[in-house]
Amino acid sequence: MPARTVVRRSGCPRCRSVLLSRSKRWCALRGSDRDLARITLHPRRAPVPVNPPVSHPIYQTAAWQFADLKQMDAIFGDAVAHGAKYGTIGMPNNLTLEAAISDLEGMEAAVAGNTGMAVIAAALLTELRPGDRVVVSREGFGWTLGLLRDLEQWGIEHVTVDLSSTEELTAALRHGAAMVIAETISNPRLRVPNLPALTDLAHQFGAKVLVDNTFATPYSCQPAAFGADLVVESATKFLAGHADTVIGVLAGAAESVERIRDRMVRLGSIAAPMDSWLALRGMQTLVVRMARATTTASLLADWLSEQPQVHRVLYPGRSDHPDHLIAQQVLEQGYGAMISFELTPDFAVANQFTRDLNLIHLVHSLGSAQTTLSHPASSTHRLLSAEDLAVSGLHAGFLRMSVGLESPDDLVDDLAQALGNLSA
Repeated sequence: MPARTVVRRSGCPRCRSVLLSRSKRWCALRGSDRDLARITLHPRRAPVPVNPPVSHPIYQTAAWQFADLKQMDAIFGDAVAHGAKYGTIGMPNNLTLEAAISDLEGMEAAVAGNTGMAVIAAALLTELRPGDRVVVSREGFGWTLGLLRDLEQWGIEHVTVDLSSTEELTAALRHGAAMVIAETISNPRLRVPNLPALTDLAHQFGAKVLVDNTFATPYSCQPAAFGADLVVESATKFLAGHADTVIGVLAGAAESVERIRDRMVRLGSIAAPMDSWLALRGMQTLVVRMARATTTASLLADWLSEQPQVHRVLYPGRSDHPDHLIAQQVLEQGYGAMISFELTPDFAVANQFTRDLNLIHLVHSLGSAQTTLSHPASSTHRLLSAEDLAVSGLHAGFLRMSVGLESPDDLVDDLAQALGNLSA
């Protein structure tokens, strides 16, 4: 057997020597770095407290360990209750959020995804087949309309209608439809469809109904109570409420939700644990936030309607809104925290107004504790053609405001000084 050779090199911080052999290489020192590696990689864990914490813990892990192959097989085979499989399947933070959302929506189950559009996409890819047809609001969310255009390459058609028109909806359904997509309060023109009549009519023609409840939230509306089959929340917005997470949740019958969950797992679109935790934390104040923001929005809508520089205000709580009577039936705790209003249809005018605001910032998203303003034609609806923007009334002077928790007087002061720089 050949003798071992000791080769001295500079590099070891203690003795600057390395022991080499044909099969092994290691540091030949007392107190080697393997002790440090063992301690840092496998620290002694604190025991789980017998009494629960007030706040739900963050399970910030990508994977779970198993005692042996038998336990792994049992958990992946669903023979063990509450077993965790992988970071995308059965995360405790996700499951807690999903339970809360399903309860809020009055549904059997829910699944959390990494965005609102992720859960909408998974729902459509799961529920629809080539040759199916979707009926959607002509004033629907721009990215939802864009997704439906993407699905045309897989043979899924869609038609846009005025969901407030029973005649238009009936005519579209008579040509066949697998699904109707609606928004409780539409983005950004704040139309409110007659959900009880819509869902009843859709079901008569064998179509499922998916409702985006983001603007209303379960605080103001539970679409399931009016017959919706699937309900989507962009929890990024009012549910989480602090502009610090991006997450979406879909609720519905357990059988449908689990099929959609399987699709989301394969698509890699399940929510991360920290995002679910942040959404849960924000939801603790949902009731008080929505109550204050809704009251303030009602005051601001009335004030804006009296300003000569504002040509039109859209708010479901005002009697001049085209769907005010329906909103009284569908929106059970106020009319939401969103206001849309129109200035002169000129980009330069809108740009000056947004630049002159001090307290209210120009932000693409919505639903945070701070009041923000958005310009749909430049952001959320820029995927639409010029013709579609014109049909939707989203001209260069159309603005959408998400009302937050500031003092109403402070918001009025900020709006007044910015409007004061514009000609009537």
